[in-house]
Amino acid sequence: MAITSVPDESTLAALRASAGPTGLADLSAPAAHSPRHSTDSRSHDGGEAKVLSLSKDSGPQAYRGAHAAGYSSDPSAFRRFFAGTGFPLALLSAACVYELFLLAIVFAPETTGAWGGFAREFKQWCFRYDARTGGMEWAAVWVMLVEPAFVTGVAMMLWRRALVPLRTRAAWRQHRAAAAGGALAASVAMAALFVYGRPAAGADAPLPFPGERIRTHLAAPAFSFVDQTGRPFALGELRGRVVLVTGIYAMCSISCPEILRETRTLLESLPAADRAHVAIAALSLNPEEDTMELMSRVTAAYGFTHPEFRYLNGEPAAMHAALTSLGFAPVKNPRTGVIDHGNLFLVVDPQGEIAYRFTLDARHRPWLREALTSLAKEAGGS
Repeated sequence: MAITSVPDESTLAALRASAGPTGLADLSAPAAHSPRHSTDSRSHDGGEAKVLSLSKDSGPQAYRGAHAAGYSSDPSAFRRFFAGTGFPLALLSAACVYELFLLAIVFAPETTGAWGGFAREFKQWCFRYDARTGGMEWAAVWVMLVEPAFVTGVAMMLWRRALVPLRTRAAWRQHRAAAAGGALAASVAMAALFVYGRPAAGADAPLPFPGERIRTHLAAPAFSFVDQTGRPFALGELRGRVVLVTGIYAMCSISCPEILRETRTLLESLPAADRAHVAIAALSLNPEEDTMELMSRVTAAYGFTHPEFRYLNGEPAAMHAALTSLGFAPVKNPRTGVIDHGNLFLVVDPQGEIAYRFTLDARHRPWLREALTSLAKEAGGS
């Protein structure tokens, strides 16, 4: 059966007048019936007709391919883009650029340039990255990596018919502009994020130590415990000296080794006259399991000597009370035994007051040394 469209008389008259006496002489004749079934879809854009003819021999695949390519009776290019192959393809390429951007931040070696500073701050804000230990919240990393893949997968399901033509290389070439547009849009967005979020020039340079402007005068808790040699220790005994208080536990394998190495380096950097007025008190974060033997082995392994360095433990209830009052807040995971805790350095001045509070952050390192040096001078150092 053939489908034939025959113009009416008024249309024929108008066409004859515009074409001349000979141009359309046969317009009134009926169209020849063809054994082929043809479907004409006409859309008018700017006065020009666009005709797509598909024969029965082309089959349903050709019709679906043409529809997916964006051909429609609707003249809106915007609608054709979102209803056809263009949008899901652009989304896929944008997601690929975004994934590469995240992978470069998370797994690329850290550098000292603008990119290294940006990646470090991005990880610190989004994944609680610790630059000293390299640890971060990997659950948050994987969530951020999976999100674009999930969104793209949903889009692929919704636009699966529109993506059928991409089985051929010719279709990929036909829609390369959409893929390039998606990649370009994502690249521009990532570049803008980098420009906005990168540290300013010289941001890595240490800031001058504020000294008295950040000094506090908080009363230190009066605790009394036992050190790694079995000798009793009370904080009040060191009145007149500078005491660096921190928290560790023997089985810690992440931040505690960094705390101990940082403390060792800090002591070695002090002039001998200043170091003579400084003592270290390391409180056990795991009083239930830190035995005297373990405490002694840890102290010796990092090269500390008694009485300059004292690893303290006591009754669990009293230890936890002291740790909580000082802000270490240890929380043990009952399944793994790992203890989450604050990586703190509290500096007690010669008057027995907590003068400064620092963390393991590398930016605090020069300030911690300055604080010990200035307070050691108060205690009678050089």
